[in-house]
Amino acid sequence: MLSNLLIILISLAVIGIMFGYLVQNYYFGLKEWEATTNSQRIAKLVSENISGGNIESDNLIKDADKITTISRSSNMDIGLMNEKGEMVFNAPTIEDFNLTLEQTEIDHVLQGNTITKKIMGPEYRNLLMVLPLLETKNDDIILMGPQTPEDLTNVVGAVIVQTPLGGITATINNIIRLVLLSFLVAIAAAIFLSVSFTKRVTKPLKDIQSSALKIAEGKFQEVFVPENSSDEIKHLAYTFNYAVNQINETMKKRKKLEKMSKKFVANVSHEFRAPLTSIKGFLEIINERDLSINEIKECTKIMYKDAEYLEHLLTDLLSLGQLEVKKTPLNRESTSPDILVSRAVKTMQNKFNGKQIRLNLKLAENLPTIYVDINRIHQVLINLLDNAIIYSPEGGNITIEVVPLVSQKNSKLKNEVKFSITDQGPGIPPEELDNIWQRFYKIDSARTREQKNGSGLGLAIVKDIILKHGGNVKVNSIPGSGSTFSFTI
Repeated sequence: MLSNLLIILISLAVIGIMFGYLVQNYYFGLKEWEATTNSQRIAKLVSENISGGNIESDNLIKDADKITTISRSSNMDIGLMNEKGEMVFNAPTIEDFNLTLEQTEIDHVLQGNTITKKIMGPEYRNLLMVLPLLETKNDDIILMGPQTPEDLTNVVGAVIVQTPLGGITATINNIIRLVLLSFLVAIAAAIFLSVSFTKRVTKPLKDIQSSALKIAEGKFQEVFVPENSSDEIKHLAYTFNYAVNQINETMKKRKKLEKMSKKFVANVSHEFRAPLTSIKGFLEIINERDLSINEIKECTKIMYKDAEYLEHLLTDLLSLGQLEVKKTPLNRESTSPDILVSRAVKTMQNKFNGKQIRLNLKLAENLPTIYVDINRIHQVLINLLDNAIIYSPEGGNITIEVVPLVSQKNSKLKNEVKFSITDQGPGIPPEELDNIWQRFYKIDSARTREQKNGSGLGLAIVKDIILKHGGNVKVNSIPGSGSTFSFTI
C-alpha cells in the first residue's frame, strides 16, 4: 500500500508541476500578446496625432482619454517615453515607472530593443514590457516588431506596459488544490484497493502458516484456495496441500510400519518364548530329577522338535529379511516347470507317505521354460505343499496342476505358467482370506504348534518371492471343501 501511495504521490506531483508550468507559460504568453496588442493600438494613436517624431505630453492631450480607457479596460498600466528616455504620459493608474526601469534598460530600449521582465515582490507581481516606437518615411510611428523594415532605426520613444500577474497565482493555487484533492481521492482508492488485494493475498498465506504450525503439532490440514486468488497463490496453496497429503500419507505409513514392527517383535517373541520355555523346562527336569534312559530320551525328543521349530523359524525370518532387501538380486535361470514340481515332490515325499496322502499331478504338455530363481520357487512350492499336507486329512488327496498361459504385457505377448496346489483341508473362512498373507498370522487364535506346525511366515514368504519375480499369487477356498493356492510366473 505504501508503494502504491508513493507512486501515486510522485505521479501527481510530476503532473501538477508540469501542468502548472505549462499554464504559467501560457498565461505569461497571453499577457505578453495582450500587452503587445495594446501597445500597437497606442502606437497607432500616437502616429495619428504626432508629426515630426516629437512625442510630448502636449501632443497627446487629444488621445489621453483613449489611452486611459485602453489602460482601464485591459487592467494595464500604460505609459509613453520620448526619445530622451523621459516619461511624457502616464495613464491614471501608472505609478513611477522609473522605479522599475534602470538607466541601462532605458538606453537599451532607445537602441531599438524590447524588454520583457517579471517583477516579483512580497505584495505585488507584475509583468513589465517596454516596446520601442519607430518613425517611418511617411512620418508614421509604428511599434517595433518581427516585421519591422531593417532600414527603420530611428527610435522616437517607447510604450511601457505593466500588467498585474495576480490571476496566475490564483490559477496555480487552484491547480495545487486540485492536485491535492486528486491525491486524497487517489489515496482513498489506493487504500481500498490495497486492503482488498492484501486480504486476497494474505488470507491464503495466513492459512498456510496456520496449517504449517498445526503440522508441527501432528495435525495435517489442507488450506482452502479461494477462486479469486492469483495464479501464484493458487499454485502455492496447491503445492502446500500436495505436500500435506504426502506428509500425511508418509506419517500413516510410518505409523503402520511402527505398528507392524511392534507386532512383528511381539510375534517373534511369542514364537520364541514357547519352545524356549519348553526346552528350559525339560532341562530343569533332567537336572533336578533322577530320570530313566527312556524318560531322558522322551524329553530330548521333545526338545529336539522345539529346537527344530526354532531353526525353521529362524530360517524363515532370514528368508524374509533377504527378500525385503531390494538390492538382493534373484539368481534367475531358465528351467522347465515340471523339473521344479518333480524336485519339490521328492523333497516332500516322506511327509506325503507319513499321512498316506495321494498326489495327483496334472502337468500340461509343451510347457514353456521359465526364467526364475530356482531355489526361491522351490521354496514357494515346499511351503505350499507343506501347508497342504498339514491341513489335509489322513489318506487325503493333493493335486498339483501346471498349465501354460498367454498374457500381453507392455504390448508384447508373454508366455506364463500357472501353478496350482489343491488340498482337501477344512478350508479358510472368507473373512480370513486377506489376512493369511500377513506375517505370523494363524487362523487359530491360540497359535499352538501342536495344531498348526508352522510359524505363520510361510505364506508371507511365498507372496514376497512371487511378487519379486513379477508374478501374482491368490487363493480360492470354500469352508469344508479345501483350498487352492495358485501363482502365475
